[in-house]
Amino acid sequence: MKLTNKMTIGLGLLLLAGCVRNPGDTMNLKQHSGPVKVKSEQRSLSVLEEGRHIVPVREIQNSGYVSLTAIAEATGFHGAWLNTGEYGLGDNDPMWIFRIGESEVKVAGKKSLMPSPAIKEGNELFIPASVLQKLLGGVTVFHASPEEIAFFPKPNQKESGLAGKSLASPKELPDQPKMTAAVEGETASNLLAFAKKYLGVKYEFGTGPYTQTKTFDCSSFTQYVFEQFHIDLPRVASSQAEKGKYVPRDELQAGDLLFFYVPGRFKSNEVVGHVGIYQGNGNMIHASPKPEDGVQITPIDKAYWKDTYLFAKRYS
Repeated sequence: MKLTNKMTIGLGLLLLAGCVRNPGDTMNLKQHSGPVKVKSEQRSLSVLEEGRHIVPVREIQNSGYVSLTAIAEATGFHGAWLNTGEYGLGDNDPMWIFRIGESEVKVAGKKSLMPSPAIKEGNELFIPASVLQKLLGGVTVFHASPEEIAFFPKPNQKESGLAGKSLASPKELPDQPKMTAAVEGETASNLLAFAKKYLGVKYEFGTGPYTQTKTFDCSSFTQYVFEQFHIDLPRVASSQAEKGKYVPRDELQAGDLLFFYVPGRFKSNEVVGHVGIYQGNGNMIHASPKPEDGVQITPIDKAYWKDTYLFAKRYS
């Protein structure tokens, strides 16, 4: 497939919630064929076209469908069947959750509708191709045609988190309603002592409640720990990031939540994909598949975490 010279393609560095316009609940992909057009740096089409990742569109029940396994491979997100029988897609926790035979999908814990239900074939789950812009248009760069979805590497850009800073400012991250309790002083000390009891517990993407699975992913760990101190957090990291009060990096206190993106060539660097609890003295405790597998303590000034740091929130 050749793309016309008139196409312009860019990367939308937007948080998923509220950033993507629904192109309409239609299964006629031709009506919405064309590149995702969002504001970004200019870059020639030839450079973008080089290295693109193609996902074929399959006709299932007279409609265009794409494999979530193929989408995960193309974008760099993690995709897996969860122990609930659902299919999760995300970074270090499932931002999107799909169910076999259902049109409803959970996006960062919020309900969204697809034009037709998810269909399982073999060990793969397929979703309508026409819903991709609604679900992924704010975090990836792609061009859709009736035969295929072409994902493009993101344009070069400033990385947030460099030198211990974030591109986001307090004005861009307004304080959200206060939580039910304060994480400060003795509460923070007790919270961290409780969290350390789970050092070494294995990481599992999209895991269920710890009491049943004895595993954590990044956000189920923070949710579980904070819950013991009567602080209710949403299930996924991107939703937890919407709560609390913005804290500059140089004013971090023990008990603050730290949010990071998970780097990938085909996805945005401004979408929260990981969360940890600041422990003090430049360390955080978190559940992660790396550098070790499971709940661990990591210096946040290590190159990877320093470069992928987005912002911190305090709950008080």
